[in-house]
Amino acid sequence: MNFVLASKSPRRSALLKEIGLEFDVVVSSVDESSIPKDLPPHIYVQELAMLKSTHVASSLPKGTLVIGADTVVVSEDEIIGKPKDFDDAFRMLSSFSGSSHKVVSGISVTCTDDLKTVSDFCETKVCFSEMTDEEITNYINKFSPYDKAGAYGIQEYAGVFVEKIDGDFYNVVGLPISKLYQLLKKEFDVIV
Repeated sequence: MNFVLASKSPRRSALLKEIGLEFDVVVSSVDESSIPKDLPPHIYVQELAMLKSTHVASSLPKGTLVIGADTVVVSEDEIIGKPKDFDDAFRMLSSFSGSSHKVVSGISVTCTDDLKTVSDFCETKVCFSEMTDEEITNYINKFSPYDKAGAYGIQEYAGVFVEKIDGDFYNVVGLPISKLYQLLKKEFDVIV
């Protein structure tokens, strides 16, 4: 069985490589705005993940499992994606200072043999310490977190602001690999 990751995320690629999965990357060109943001977060991310995996799977040969994923941050019932610019990143990080938020990821796997698609989600609570405006500015300027939901990477310097998490660390990085492994094993009888 061949594997394809339907994501350009370097973090997702790195996580899959760390568990020894051999895969190709085929980036999905779906219109993410076609999924309404007013859905519950766990449904929203699964819908996006399924949209990505099914779109990519439709153009690939049989014998391939396509992995789609999407991650958002949820703070005060608002879905927060990637920041548009410095001010947006600053606003996001300021809102996390001294409080907690959730990171929600949807994962989807589509088999090109029959287009069978299964999905699941993972939710992790993240608690941040207080951050000064100077610390936030310094982080944004040094690490340019514009490609990350919530404007931070827990695996980078931003980890110094994380007091604790409740849930899957890898979910916060961008791909809940334990959940993905269980999905592959249960639904497709695949052990990586």
